[in-house]
Amino acid sequence: AITFWTEQMGFVLIDSAETDGYMSYEIAPSVNSATKFGIHTKELVAKANPGMNVGFPSLLFETDDLEAEYKSLTDAGLTIMEYQGMVHFTFCDNEGNYIAIRQSN
Repeated sequence: AITFWTEQMGFVLIDSAETDGYMSYEIAPSVNSATKFGIHTKELVAKANPGMNVGFPSLLFETDDLEAEYKSLTDAGLTIMEYQGMVHFTFCDNEGNYIAIRQSN
């Protein structure tokens, strides 16, 4: 996936990390972009979230203004599934696939 997003889509690699032997990547349209997202292996996502549909890649978007994104999506009629202790919220697309948005550090 990282090759597709960086070489074919032109996104840039912001950061990478290894967790339990699995690689995760943070990419963005540009180095200075306010929008970033993480790419994680299905195995790592399944391990962290038992029962989740990993038939579709999970998407984790990052924003500098989480509250504004939350309001924008709920105003647009999206049903938010969770708003947990970590500064993020999650929801599903129309096929039940997991998507998350988190606050930038």
